[in-house]
Amino acid sequence: MTLQMVNTTNRSNTISVAVPEDSLQQKFDELLARYRSRIVLYLFSLVQQTADAEDLCQRCSLIMWRKFPEFDQQRSFLAWACGIARKEAMNYRRARSTDRLQFQSDIAELLAVSLESLEEEQEKHRLDALKQCIQSLPETDQGFLQRIYWEGAAFEAVADEWGCSLKTFYNRMSLLRRRLLRCVSRRLNLEILDQQR
Repeated sequence: MTLQMVNTTNRSNTISVAVPEDSLQQKFDELLARYRSRIVLYLFSLVQQTADAEDLCQRCSLIMWRKFPEFDQQRSFLAWACGIARKEAMNYRRARSTDRLQFQSDIAELLAVSLESLEEEQEKHRLDALKQCIQSLPETDQGFLQRIYWEGAAFEAVADEWGCSLKTFYNRMSLLRRRLLRCVSRRLNLEILDQQR
């Protein structure tokens, strides 16, 4: 039996403990299976391409496995995994930054950073608010979101379909993201006010 050193924390001390490697692998596999879809969605919010998000998730899984013995079991696995995913996505975006058509969105990055700190219940409320906000959009805007985020179409292809320049389409998507961000924030703030009453 192979043993692996794992860090655990108890109030003020970090202690290394020897754990059988196969149980460590099993724990990692369970956590990754539970949160993989959320990690892919998080990556997608940063890179805007389904295939790239999937590829990055594979790369992140390998990095997470290598770093898993150092993972503090008292922390949120999702927050830890998203931290690793964010670094990998930023490296990916930096490498692709020579491509002038690569969409750089501060808003997408801000949303992604906020996802890192969300716990499951908060995430559910935020996703519910986002769904309501999307449903309140005009059909044209919903169509843009459908093609880009659910079908994984390239910005260039959707711009051609709608008969506008790529720059015009980027600007429209940027405005749409800001509108959704404001709508989600407003709905969450109203929800907080309702809970305080």
